[in-house]
Amino acid sequence: MRQLLRQNKTLIIFFIVLFIPGCNLSEGNGQENTRTIEVGNQTIQVEIADTPQERELGLSYRDTLTQDHGLLFVFPNESRRVFWMRGCNFDIDLAYIESNGTISEIITMKKEPLDTPLYSLKEYPSKSTKIRYTLEMIGGWFEKHDVNAGTRINLGQF
Repeated sequence: MRQLLRQNKTLIIFFIVLFIPGCNLSEGNGQENTRTIEVGNQTIQVEIADTPQERELGLSYRDTLTQDHGLLFVFPNESRRVFWMRGCNFDIDLAYIESNGTISEIITMKKEPLDTPLYSLKEYPSKSTKIRYTLEMIGGWFEKHDVNAGTRINLGQF
């Protein structure tokens, strides 16, 4: 009986070790809702944040963001948007994008201490009231790839 119990424990441990690494919730790879888009002359992979919960979470609680991967926020309507850095471990470039796919402005949001109270976080409001999309990339990405305000992105699929 002990032999059988020991074998079952070994099997359980084996399956735990096999499956747990794919469940790293803090990284949130977003593979289930990822698309490819063109930004300037760059092809990037974007996770789609199109629900209130996904948009609220954003890139919070991740350690990094892979080069040429980003998070595309899709909103149901045009409006002025306000973003902030909550629980983020790296700087983020933020592109505010209008309904026609034109980047209206790019802002670099600086990492804040993880224990900063919500009411103290710096806010990054858009100048335009016509923002329908927002693209977050790792800090410095837009400058590195010569993508500026006025660049158009085909976002018709969203």
